[in-house]
Amino acid sequence: MNHEAIADLLETLAMNEKKQRPAMERFIETLAALVMQYEAEIEPDPDSSPVGVLRFLMEERGLGQVDLVPVLGSKSYVSQILSGHRPIGAAAAKKLGEYFGVRAACFL
Repeated sequence: MNHEAIADLLETLAMNEKKQRPAMERFIETLAALVMQYEAEIEPDPDSSPVGVLRFLMEERGLGQVDLVPVLGSKSYVSQILSGHRPIGAAAAKKLGEYFGVRAACFL
């Protein structure tokens, strides 16, 4: 079952006017939160800036600048990207996409 089918199922469950048992309500809430987290990680908000997407993914994983040095090559390069002084280039976007498991286009 793909994430769209799960989202449709959740919507159907949420629209059900019948009173749910507390365990089912917790299940629906938990599943909805997981779907939202999955969607945010796989396809971050398209209106976000590339640096905003990068910061979001770093925060979600508890990463700091130093954690990206092995991915991007140098501490100063990572710092320049995160401060907005340097755009994320195509090669860096590809590396970040592979590292975070998202499309490189999220960083361009």
